[in-house]
Amino acid sequence: MPRALTEQEKVRYSMKLLEKGKPLVLSQGVKKISVDEIAKAAGMAKGSFYHHFESKEIYLYEVMTVIHSQVFEQAERIIKADEGDLQTNMRSFLLNLFHMPEMIFFTRYYHDIEELLSSIESHKEQSNNRVQGILENLLIMAGINVKKVKSGVVSNYLHAMYLLIGSDMVVADDLSKTIECIMESLISYIFS
Repeated sequence: MPRALTEQEKVRYSMKLLEKGKPLVLSQGVKKISVDEIAKAAGMAKGSFYHHFESKEIYLYEVMTVIHSQVFEQAERIIKADEGDLQTNMRSFLLNLFHMPEMIFFTRYYHDIEELLSSIESHKEQSNNRVQGILENLLIMAGINVKKVKSGVVSNYLHAMYLLIGSDMVVADDLSKTIECIMESLISYIFS
């Protein structure tokens, strides 16, 4: 009989599944990826996957949480950086944000992700609250008055850009300029 894993081992194996499965999720999307592929990429048996994640849906939610965390860590580094003007650095970050492979994944598989999140409704609300909390902390860290600049408004701007990029109803030739205009409006909102 195999020995029970320590808490530290459980965390390490969960992180390994997230780390090794993330590139597969980014390339295949949330519907096509299988638990077998994720487990194999991490060098584990399929049964081991379910010792760490209740379901494929919960796993995918955790992958998205990791992606959000990585993006917010980048934003935090920009805010804490001593070089350059904060407003200019933030503008550059936002322009590059939607070209990141992780953000392309969110736009490419938008409908599948929405379907996934609706299947685990309690996590959708947690995700929205977490994102708003992180945005508020970033605003405070940047010295922005959060009574005047609401994290929910910033979140809505970001989601509007995200939805716009993922839409098939936009004029493709003008998408970059449209995103730039929305981003400038967001920068103006934050720094005015």
